[in-house]
Amino acid sequence: MNYFPNYYCIEDIFVTQEKVECRVNTKLQRMGFLDAGADSDDLEPGRTVNLPLWYIKELKVNNAYFTISVPEIYRNVHKAVCEAETTHIELGRLHPYFYEFGRYLTPYDRNHVIGRIIFETMRQRVRHLLDISKSDGQSAKSDLKLDNIEAKLHEAGVRTNSQYIDWLQMTGNKIRTSELVEEHQKKRRRADRSDDEGEGLPSSKRATL
Repeated sequence: MNYFPNYYCIEDIFVTQEKVECRVNTKLQRMGFLDAGADSDDLEPGRTVNLPLWYIKELKVNNAYFTISVPEIYRNVHKAVCEAETTHIELGRLHPYFYEFGRYLTPYDRNHVIGRIIFETMRQRVRHLLDISKSDGQSAKSDLKLDNIEAKLHEAGVRTNSQYIDWLQMTGNKIRTSELVEEHQKKRRRADRSDDEGEGLPSSKRATL
């Protein structure tokens, strides 16, 4: 279930395609195409543009060109985090990759808000995940309360709980004989049958054999 972002991970591609609002800090010549509402070929200081995350994460944290803004979804969650009511938030509706998106943006958050929000959100919701994993588990999939990572944790929890119940009820896999032992037993049975057939023959035929 572990999730390791990499170049070939489709989930990582989805996350890094998201666009983030950035404020221009210095004049950028011939970069006006980044802003659909720009009146000139240059980007003037103070303008805001939406840049994809895959580009932003290549910039230095203290770069002189852009200041990354905290997305609205994390501001919306902040109040719930403070009031310990995050279990009522539909993270999947806010963003399907809530934690991973925030993880990428954390180094660029000058106020260190995003890191605290995603940590507290998971800390408050993990008990809820454990509880619903012990139930049927289908209700959580029918709505948008879980983001991608939480959905995977939920599926793993349901599967583990089911295996645990099977173990308690002794309905899981039984101990099986190894293939080597089974093959040896087959050879023994064939040898025993050959001996029995040999004893049933007349003495003259046994001598001939």
